[in-house]
Amino acid sequence: MKKITLLFVFIFLFNGYYHGHAFNGKEPVKKLLMDYINKMNALTQGTQKEDVLSLFDEKYSGNTVYVNLSGALVRKNYDKKDISSQLDDIIGDDNYRFRLILDKVVFQAQKERAGTISAVINFESFIDNKLAEKGTMLMDVVGIRVNGGWKIVQNNMVRVSEAKDIGECVCYVYGKGDTKFVTEVYFPSGLEYSQEFDAFQVTTKENRRIIKSDNNEFYWNRDTGKISFKGEEIGKAENSRKAIEFVLKNLYRDSCVNIAFN
Repeated sequence: MKKITLLFVFIFLFNGYYHGHAFNGKEPVKKLLMDYINKMNALTQGTQKEDVLSLFDEKYSGNTVYVNLSGALVRKNYDKKDISSQLDDIIGDDNYRFRLILDKVVFQAQKERAGTISAVINFESFIDNKLAEKGTMLMDVVGIRVNGGWKIVQNNMVRVSEAKDIGECVCYVYGKGDTKFVTEVYFPSGLEYSQEFDAFQVTTKENRRIIKSDNNEFYWNRDTGKISFKGEEIGKAENSRKAIEFVLKNLYRDSCVNIAFN
């Protein structure tokens, strides 16, 4: 999930820290973080994209090591252009939100021209008010003095996912001709990914073409290719395989932001 992965790199900058510690004028890196938090929190309520970008140095560099539920490592690097692109995504998405809880500040230091803060942060993110992910991050943020002001120049983060109830899914589709299919879906489920098998049959009932799965019946119009469930159109397909994919997206809509079909 590109959005969620990149968003954590620059959004989770000590929301709890700001509320738990008074700003000390002799430590401008704290003021930098305070300004960033306020502007990000108000991004869709008056704060403009450029207001946030102005907090980052042109030579900003960020990197993340992400440990997913299976224990696999994902490494990513980011620059200011990546942040700009991500801000566009945030502004255009009304269904995403996040919550941060500071666990503890591990280290902080302030020099005349640079400052750094390290902390452990617990996070939760939500899509359509459903838990997308929760976990823990260790973050190291560096601010530098530039032309009399302060900018974020570096952000290093290790993020460990502890639970996911919605996210990326993988599905394997096995077909017997154009009428019978068995699918194997892997989807987020709390502390791990769960696996589920489903069987589908394309048949005709009362002169209507339907796709049956357990007790569910999806109607597939012969003339238009439109697929509907309980009166709601969920997709349009020209062949059985594609029709099954739309059905699966509907069945797993509460767990899968996207399904990669194999």
